[in-house]
Amino acid sequence: MDQQPKEHLLHFWTRNLVENPGAFTFNLFLFLSFGVLYSFKVLQSPIILLVFGIITPVILTICLYHMSGVSLQHLLPKVFHKKTSRVLLALLDCSIITLLGILIYRDILNFFFFRFLQTVILPILYLIMLRVLLLSENH
Repeated sequence: MDQQPKEHLLHFWTRNLVENPGAFTFNLFLFLSFGVLYSFKVLQSPIILLVFGIITPVILTICLYHMSGVSLQHLLPKVFHKKTSRVLLALLDCSIITLLGILIYRDILNFFFFRFLQTVILPILYLIMLRVLLLSENH
């Protein structure tokens, strides 16, 4: 019996988020809709900030760092070649995202720019970068 190598969980998540054009478009629309509603204070729910401003960008950041180590090893600076340095940089990015989300929640940085950055720009940018990395890996 021929066993196929197991796919890494982060690679599986990335494929499910962005590989299919329909899923990619749906995720873009979802992040854009809830992000804009939160940024313009139409929906001021801490749950929206938690899901679309902290959890989603953290997951996308982790997937992005994983995919960058898999797909673009030859194009990236040497700091991304080692798994430990990618993990440390991902932890730093995730800490910044979490800190920014906490500061927005506590009304310290609750300005339009930071809300828009946290809930719209970062998730959409990460989704687009994941899509490009996944497509470059497949071709």
